[in-house]
Amino acid sequence: MRGSVIYGETYFAGRRIVSRRESKLGTFNAAALAIVASVLLGSGAASAKEHKPKGSDNQARVVGHISFTGLSAFDMAMQKKGSDKYYLYVEHSKGEGISIIDISKPTLPKAIAVIPWSDPAVSGGMNLMGDLAIVAESDVLPVRGIKSDHDLVVWDLSNPASPRVVQKFLGVVKWLQDERNFVYVLNNEGLWVVSEPEDSHAKQTESTSSYGGEQ
Repeated sequence: MRGSVIYGETYFAGRRIVSRRESKLGTFNAAALAIVASVLLGSGAASAKEHKPKGSDNQARVVGHISFTGLSAFDMAMQKKGSDKYYLYVEHSKGEGISIIDISKPTLPKAIAVIPWSDPAVSGGMNLMGDLAIVAESDVLPVRGIKSDHDLVVWDLSNPASPRVVQKFLGVVKWLQDERNFVYVLNNEGLWVVSEPEDSHAKQTESTSSYGGEQ
């Protein structure tokens, strides 16, 4: 069957014959379109990242949690040791004691010890003063400097992971603390004076010297 030419286009058996030049041009156009599409998709993704809602990194959020399975909690106090050590003392209900939580890394709170009530039959309350914890055991939570009649347990917290009982005082009428962190306990046996651990006094002396020692 013979071919024919119509307006510069070549046909054979009724079908148009594509020249080598046109074939190359078509291939080039397809490749160009693919590149353009890739660029548009990439710019769209970049645009989506750039339009990330502002302020999302500054929003408050929960960063840590620790549970007290089977225990109730009604109060807590915080202790700071040195420049980077922080501890929480969480008071539980009658007979459950006090949990010591290391919060030096707030995102990883860790229970490290428990201070037990010496008499599980009564409730109690705690006052935290430097490296001392004053745990009063009474049916009525005591207040510092207020007359009462309860047992008082003084704990040494210089090593929070291993709290130590300094002494238990029976039938305490009143207790006080001065600005030097000495604790005065009054009961029917007389007046007792309790000091903070020696390393606490050393830190206080060093802090005072560094603050006012040089002019």
